[in-house]
Amino acid sequence: MAPVYNIALIQFDPKPLAVADNFSKAEKYIREAASKGADVALLPEIHLTGWAPENPDFYASMRESASYVAKYQDLARELNINIVPGSICESHMVGDGADKKEEFHNMAYFLTAGTGEIAGAYQKKNLWHPERPHLTSSGHSPHVAFDTPLKHADGRPVRAGMLICWDLAFPEAFRALVADGAELILIPSFWYPSDAGEIGAKINPDAEKIFLQSTTISRAYENTAAIAFCNSGGMSCVAMPIQGALGQIDVDTEDMKIVPVDLDILHVAEENYKVRMDMNGELWHYRHTLRK
Repeated sequence: MAPVYNIALIQFDPKPLAVADNFSKAEKYIREAASKGADVALLPEIHLTGWAPENPDFYASMRESASYVAKYQDLARELNINIVPGSICESHMVGDGADKKEEFHNMAYFLTAGTGEIAGAYQKKNLWHPERPHLTSSGHSPHVAFDTPLKHADGRPVRAGMLICWDLAFPEAFRALVADGAELILIPSFWYPSDAGEIGAKINPDAEKIFLQSTTISRAYENTAAIAFCNSGGMSCVAMPIQGALGQIDVDTEDMKIVPVDLDILHVAEENYKVRMDMNGELWHYRHTLRK
């Protein structure tokens, strides 16, 4: 029998550029999650800064937020809880001489319970179009899974991958992680009902809710994987094959839900659908889509 792990989804709408205040809120929820037995705490994308590129202090706020990774590492050590602190934008200087310039990378980390060590890191690859003037994509680097401190009943580590927000729209990202053994995929997000645009919202006010719910569940089924999705704009959930969306938090809601995730469900799904078996077969039709 596989273990059941508790994943805390911490959904809140960050106050723009209020890094210290947003961290205080996140810390309060992480402490509560740890006290209630959560194994993993997952926060939304850019939860320390929000998204305000029109504000002249936006870049300074992103530079400030990078130092908070160490604060989350301290919490992981103190509270003995694994933490994925949403995503945090970091400043990186690239190039030399006259070509030297500053880039901002949207980063997610998996911080290990008890030690605070970084078990996995990911730079957002698929930037949504308004982000591209301000952030730099990870480009053609491959999606990579990693071993977590979570264990199967036989002692094997649970392998995980991370994606960020708009990556959800690309099934290829999930396929690449699953091909590398990922069973749990963690996705911090900053996605709002208004993202359908004015015309889209007139056609269907629930367009983005439908997008998020249908896509998270589809990704879980088509990959026989657990998809932990934490979104500041709502519809956070853990999507599971067979079970659907667990612990879903509605839009316009600040809340934390601790969702039990039974890894045996993934085994049941794989026995039924055999997605991973097909992917690992020599005759799998889409092997050429995986970047090595």
